[in-house]
Amino acid sequence: MTASLFALAILLLISCASPERQPQTSPQPQPVAEQWQPQTFPECKSGEFSGTGVGEHESEALSEAHAALAKQINSSIEVITERMVNQQISNGKENLSSEYTSITIAKAALPNAHDARILYKKATGNKTSIAVCMTKADAAKGFIERQRLIADSLELASNTALKTEHPKHKNEAWHKTQTLWNEFAKIQTLLDGWGIEKTSFYEPANEIYSQAREDYKGYCQTSKLHWKPERETEYSSIAFSTLSKNLKMEKSPCKSNGISLIYKKADPDCSHKFGIYNCLYKPSLSLLSCKGTEYLLLESVLENSHQKQDLALEKLKDSFKAADFWEKWVREIEEWGARCE
Repeated sequence: MTASLFALAILLLISCASPERQPQTSPQPQPVAEQWQPQTFPECKSGEFSGTGVGEHESEALSEAHAALAKQINSSIEVITERMVNQQISNGKENLSSEYTSITIAKAALPNAHDARILYKKATGNKTSIAVCMTKADAAKGFIERQRLIADSLELASNTALKTEHPKHKNEAWHKTQTLWNEFAKIQTLLDGWGIEKTSFYEPANEIYSQAREDYKGYCQTSKLHWKPERETEYSSIAFSTLSKNLKMEKSPCKSNGISLIYKKADPDCSHKFGIYNCLYKPSLSLLSCKGTEYLLLESVLENSHQKQDLALEKLKDSFKAADFWEKWVREIEEWGARCE
C-alpha cells in the first residue's frame, strides 16, 4: 500500500514537471510591396499635345511630363521654321533680302504649364507616373503674347524706316523691321497651322510692314553710290578699281537719296633728306549726301623710302594697291549704301 502510494506520487511529480505542448501554427504571410512597371499611358484627345513623366514623387513626374510636352510643341515649331526658310530661299528674288533672320521663339519651354491637363496619375512603389495634355489653343497663348510684343516693336521700327532720311539709320531700321517681321510671320504660320484665328493686331502689323517694305523698295531705286574724285589721277583710278570689286558704284552725278563718294588727296608728297627720298601718301574718301552733308570721312597713311624717288613712289603705289584698309573701307561704306539685294 505504501509502495503504491509512493509510485503514484512520483508519477504526479513527473507529470507536473513536463512542459505543456502548444499547438503549432503556420507563420502569417507578409504583404508584398507593388513593384513599379513601365506604364502604358492613355492617349490625349486628337489634335492635342501630350507629355509623360515618371519620378520619385509627383512634382518630379509632373516636371518631366511638362518638359516632354514642351519638347513636342517645340518640334512642331522647328518644322514650321524649316519650311519658312525654304520658302524664303525659293522666293529670294521676290524679296528685298534672301537672308532669313529669326529670333528663337521657343526652346523646350512651357510658360503656361498650368494650362496642361493631367490625364493620368498613378503612384506605384517608389515611383509616380503622370501624363498631361494640352490643347492647341492653350499652347498658342504664349506665342500670341510673344507675337503681340513683336508687333509693338515692329511698328516702332517700321515708322523709323519710313520717316528717317539718314542713310545709315534707315538701313538699320529696315534691317530691324525685316528681322521682326520674319519672327512675326513665323509665329503666324505656326498659329495658322494650329487653326488659331488671327489676332486683332495682325492686320495693323502687316499693313505697317508693307508700307515700310514698299518705301524701302523705292529708296533702293534712288539710293546709289556715286564716285566723284576731286581730280582724276592714277591713285584715284586704283581706288575706284579696288572698291568697285565689292561695291556697286557708278561714275555719275549724285541724285536723290544717293551717296557721293568724294576721293581726296590725289597725289603723294616726297621729301629728300640725307640722300633718301621719303614719300608719304594720305588716301582720303568722304561720304556725303547729294545735298553736301558729310556723313563720314575715311582716311589712312602710307609711307615708303628709297634712294631713288621713282622707286620710292613705285613702292608706295604697290603698298597702296595691297593696303589692308580697303576691307575696312568697304565695310564702312556698306553701312551707308542701300541694302537692296
